[in-house]
Amino acid sequence: MWRRLEKNPRILYMYANSQQLSVILFFVMFIYSGIDKICNFSKKTNVLSAKTGLPLVIGQLGMLCVIILELIGSALMILYFFKCKYVDYNLVKIINNLFLLFLIVVTFLYHPPWKTPIPFLSNLTTFAGLLLLKILLAERNKSCYK
Repeated sequence: MWRRLEKNPRILYMYANSQQLSVILFFVMFIYSGIDKICNFSKKTNVLSAKTGLPLVIGQLGMLCVIILELIGSALMILYFFKCKYVDYNLVKIINNLFLLFLIVVTFLYHPPWKTPIPFLSNLTTFAGLLLLKILLAERNKSCYK
């Protein structure tokens, strides 16, 4: 596939643009979710503390970390697909892994398959998208410094 892309610059350009658009659309959900967590911080942290049984302050710190991941992490992932030389590849790999870890925790905390199968499957699909993104990140890293 890559040989065909390398021979035709127009196809390569369309491929790169579709990756960029896909990454933007993929992270819209996380950006929206981060903004929603800011707007409803108190409610979200109270629910988190009730679900986990942890003290409120721990829930608040955890929620703050998630907000940073969803907003700044998403922005850095998107930026990497536009200007990969401005964002370290190792950093985006770490961010991607943090999103995967976050999704595992959130899925079993809020959407266990035995209680909410559709949201569980939605998160499973998002998890698969993040795994696919790992491959795209590696491809992007190879083409970044050519």
